[in-house]
Amino acid sequence: MFKSCALIFAVSCGLCACESVAFNTNLDPDNFKDYYKASAVEDSTYEGLTGKNYKSLGLVRGLSCQIDDRDFPANEADARTDARRKAADMGANAVVFGKCVKINKTPSCQVSVTCYADALLVNE
Repeated sequence: MFKSCALIFAVSCGLCACESVAFNTNLDPDNFKDYYKASAVEDSTYEGLTGKNYKSLGLVRGLSCQIDDRDFPANEADARTDARRKAADMGANAVVFGKCVKINKTPSCQVSVTCYADALLVNE
């Protein structure tokens, strides 16, 4: 009994001691909306849109760029996410990807991946 009471007391004191601890982050709350907007745009195919009412809003191009050896490698997933964000900016809720292209040693990137997609507004 004494050990459990001592444990509860120690935990309580520990929690109270943390009361004045501040939590700081470099994340800007205003950026959360921008960061997650790509999740509102679904990947689709033209075959999957058969029988649905949709309109093309235009072509989007997503880019992933590895600037130097210390940078995260360019990849298709990041390029597709960038394209979905751009489609969301256009008011799209779906994209149909055509092609992704990887290029080494461009003037701006050591390696770049660019994905092209049609931004669509699908009315269900």
